Amino acid sequence: MHEYSVVSSLIELCEEHALKNNAFKIEKIIVGIGERSGMDKSLFVSAFETFREESQVCKDAILDIVEEKVELECNDCHHCFVPEGIDYGVCPQCGSKNLEMIKGREMHLLSLEMIGQID
Repeated sequence: MHEYSVVSSLIELCEEHALKNNAFKIEKIIVGIGERSGMDKSLFVSAFETFREESQVCKDAILDIVEEKVELECNDCHHCFVPEGIDYGVCPQCGSKNLEMIKGREMHLLSLEMIGQID
């Protein structure tokens, strides 16, 4: 249930961005969640619904989740690719098994839609 601590930090980050940009309301929060991040999407959404109520600037925000695919890089030929299915074992270019996951494990705040003060 680390989703609750992640969402709590996400709300704090959104509030900081709103403050820096003189915004009084966040309308939309777009996050990217890697398919191997270990995040349970339904728990993440549930935690967001709970925590946004406690935030003045995020309480009406809509959450949009972009699912990010795993991307691998071959340490031998440096070919980057998105594996098909769950076959993470072999580089399609050189056949090496010396692979590194370079995307798909993390969660990112991609963008915010905010309403600011009119000067």
